Amino acid sequence: MRFFSFTLEKPVLYYMGGEFRVSESWKHRKLYHKGDYELIFCIKGPMYMQIGSEQFVLKPHQVLIVPPFTHYYGYKKNSSGADFYWLHFFAQEKVSLFEANEDEVVSKLKTNKSGMRVVTLPMIFDLPDYEDTMVTIHKILAAKKKITYMEKRDFLTSALLIELFDSYVNQHSLNEETAKIDSIKEWIRAHMSSKLNVAEVASNINLNRDYLTRIFKQNTEMTVLQYINKQRIDVASTLLVRTEMSVKEIAYSSYFTNPKMFMRRFKSETGLSPSEYRDLYSNIHLNNTHVDPFIPVPSRIADSINESVDSNIAEIISDSEKSTKKSK
Repeated sequence: MRFFSFTLEKPVLYYMGGEFRVSESWKHRKLYHKGDYELIFCIKGPMYMQIGSEQFVLKPHQVLIVPPFTHYYGYKKNSSGADFYWLHFFAQEKVSLFEANEDEVVSKLKTNKSGMRVVTLPMIFDLPDYEDTMVTIHKILAAKKKITYMEKRDFLTSALLIELFDSYVNQHSLNEETAKIDSIKEWIRAHMSSKLNVAEVASNINLNRDYLTRIFKQNTEMTVLQYINKQRIDVASTLLVRTEMSVKEIAYSSYFTNPKMFMRRFKSETGLSPSEYRDLYSNIHLNNTHVDPFIPVPSRIADSINESVDSNIAEIISDSEKSTKKSK
């Protein structure tokens, strides 16, 4: 398995990035990296990618790292389209590239006590805990064009690599208990409502409430209630930047019982009011307004937004083809 080790004594340098979505038959056009790395996070796939002489099938919730000085392209069309984030960056320090057994590499990473700021990632890997990564990507792409915005993006891109490293190493530390926690998370996401509480979760997954609370806290550093509220905030954040719904409408659509509670909780979690959050981060979605299918947005809202996107998809594709630096 191929790995990259990035030294982060200095931050990497953000170059460009974006989000691309197409609902019709599509494959990645031919490109060449001159000296930059590219990180591709697949939302909807699969994507059939050839990098040099190697072929990869990039599936949803997977990350692919494309090295510099490499020809790459889609070797096969995906008839159902694709949706992915893409970020280009330059490394300020030497990057080690090596082939190794994954289990051996992960074992060394877990016991590394050198103190060096090194992030090691495989060329392609799963990203099961994607929520925080999505937030970081949004912040990178939505950074305002101020005098210092490039520096801010440099540090955010470095933070993104660290988050990916943590997620990669942690997923190889799974045991029976953490696997159980993952299934609990999925149940919560699938059954979100304004009335969902700890007692209901415990009852439906056949666990004692106190036991559920204890193991969930041990494995996630959050209580079950905090996790439920985080999911509600994720839904609200998505609707704020990808729709023109009022704050009141978003409050109810993100499973809060009243708008005042929603605004208070949102400000507490993000440090911004809903309106401030919309103003700060909505510009990333001006050319791409679909709802992330992995965030539990109410289906009636997701469907209405996606219908609007589908009707404008030809214009989106046309715009993306006009800019060689802003599309794939």
